[in-house]
Amino acid sequence: MLLRLAPWLFVSMWSTGYIAMKFAAPFAEPFTFLSIRFALVVAVLAPFIVAGGFWRIGWRDAAAAAVVGSLLHGVYLAGIFWAIKQGMPAGVAAIIISLQPLVSACLVAPLLAERVEFRHWIGLVLGLIGAVIVLLPSAKLDGAIIRPDMLAMSILALASITLGTTLQKTWCSHLDVRSSLLPQYVGALLVMAAAAFLLETREVNWSVQAVGAMAWLVLVLSVGAISLLLMLLKRNEVWRMVTLFYLVPPFTAVSAWVLFDEQLQAVQLVGMGLVIIAMLLARPRASS
Repeated sequence: MLLRLAPWLFVSMWSTGYIAMKFAAPFAEPFTFLSIRFALVVAVLAPFIVAGGFWRIGWRDAAAAAVVGSLLHGVYLAGIFWAIKQGMPAGVAAIIISLQPLVSACLVAPLLAERVEFRHWIGLVLGLIGAVIVLLPSAKLDGAIIRPDMLAMSILALASITLGTTLQKTWCSHLDVRSSLLPQYVGALLVMAAAAFLLETREVNWSVQAVGAMAWLVLVLSVGAISLLLMLLKRNEVWRMVTLFYLVPPFTAVSAWVLFDEQLQAVQLVGMGLVIIAMLLARPRASS
């Protein structure tokens, strides 16, 4: 039952990350905020990991997990957070990240000898089109100028999450999910803390809103959603797993409509329909 529900639980949790980051963005610089977030995740996870004996993994596996974590959690989130903080519309950044399933199928699947059939390619393209359609209303520039550094950081985030998911599959899929979580976040913390000390003032303006957003991001996203992501990557091809990210824009749009009374346009419903069709095409055949 958990395996059947895991994809939907993951998408519903992951999609709330954009909303929580929207709450948290005004209160701290990106690298500082992420350093605090990852430090809290380590503090939350450590007692359970140690008590359960899941920390007993080899140094090579721990180092591999730390590299994966620095990419999958650290550089990916930092790139997106930094670009948005600098003024890039969140919708534009999200559109760039929406390229991940197609990039994974084109570049990663051949390296991992993962088979992508013709109907899967159709699904990947339809999913990208649908996700972009859903995101277009939030991608309006309204006078904003997208500088080359903003674009570069967004592309770096795309490359980091793509490489991170690939290395998780190749280096860490043999590990128990609970064993790999702690070194992953230690790796992410080290990278973000170094960036915060070198590039930022490290000032934080705490408020009830900031604390609530941080608690949600630590417990629901960094512990809950990431655990599901690692579990799903362990059991599925990378390209098929990352197609779930096409579902994030529709979930986020509906959540914003419910929580913030943001307008849900008819064209977005069309995009959601295309995403659903894409997910159906990406499913493995019944005989397999």
